Amino acid sequence: MKIANGMDFVNDERVVGKWGFVGYIEDPEAKTLDNLLHGNIGYKEIYFLPNGEPYWIFEGWTKGYLTIYLGGDAPIYTYKYVIRSIDCKDYLFFHKEDHTEVFIKENGKVYSKETLGKHDNIDHPFVEDESAHGKWNSVGYVENIEDFIPKPEDTEYYLKSMEFKDEGCLVQQYMDEVWNEKWTNGLVISLHRTTAAPYIIKEINGEKYMFMEWRMGNYIYGGCKPDYYVFRKEEGALL
Repeated sequence: MKIANGMDFVNDERVVGKWGFVGYIEDPEAKTLDNLLHGNIGYKEIYFLPNGEPYWIFEGWTKGYLTIYLGGDAPIYTYKYVIRSIDCKDYLFFHKEDHTEVFIKENGKVYSKETLGKHDNIDHPFVEDESAHGKWNSVGYVENIEDFIPKPEDTEYYLKSMEFKDEGCLVQQYMDEVWNEKWTNGLVISLHRTTAAPYIIKEINGEKYMFMEWRMGNYIYGGCKPDYYVFRKEEGALL
């Protein structure tokens, strides 16, 4: 059996289960917990599914190796992992080009892709919000709402726009496709991802901006707090 990058699958019972991020070490060949640093790496947990099965950005694994695909034209990266027992606990050292990520084994459960991840209740009745109606174009992406500073920029975002229509119909324009979703007062409901992302509208310097939690893979599979997409109402759009 093959996994991503044409590698043969070799089982490793010790790695199957859930691993939680504890920190990273700048030395890419680190073998101890000395010099452990804390920070954000884009995910807080990794699940090793049976038979090297892929999920989210993790394209599969075989004994000693985990593959990652970040989308678009990026290649599938193959990284080496090593499991070490320290103070009677198992730690996974995930070696990348310029650092080593360290995870602790939280459990050895056998997870499946179908039941993996965090999903929201999307069964919400439609409640009107006149201020949301119209088309909103992406103008920013921030970790916290207070981080946003309106400024001219020419960045092209993956999620380009959202159009809030009557009776809770929502059209999301992505870089390469259009998704038809739902909305209700205060929530953008993704039928595709089964998430209900809160939004808030704020007026800054006389213009209306919408801040929406970006509940994508980092939130669903990575155990992370969502960042915010920022939108500005298109000129002439319905108020």
